Amino acid sequence: MAIRKLLLLLKPIDPYPLAQTEGVYPQVLQYLESRCKVHRDAITICQEILSKKPVEWRPISRNDLSHPIRDVDMVITVGGDGTLLHASHFIDDSVPVLGVNSDPTQAHEVEELSDQFDASRSTGHLCAATVENFEQVSKT
Repeated sequence: MAIRKLLLLLKPIDPYPLAQTEGVYPQVLQYLESRCKVHRDAITICQEILSKKPVEWRPISRNDLSHPIRDVDMVITVGGDGTLLHASHFIDDSVPVLGVNSDPTQAHEVEELSDQFDASRSTGHLCAATVENFEQVSKT
């Protein structure tokens, strides 16, 4: 089956609204802001790669998804396992899904920050791609 129409389902860019950050340690806020930047960059990279492909696609935030996903040949999620699982509630088993982990956990960061807070993020067990291999994985 030729892939001609895609839905790019995105994890919300700012999952930590400023109103909810009162009392949070500054180093934790700085860390969360850096993670949001990594996610925004991952979205940009995925969109740039898709723009070079002969497919029609549109991005949508997973928070804006309220109806079943129809009339697409594939769904690509950018976020982590939670974004992929969220998508699964809106599609049937005839639509393939490719999960892109936008910010996988880096072991060295977890160790460096372990005395301050838990820097574990996303293992991405369900995501078949990361930003580093998305172009290659999306060729198949």
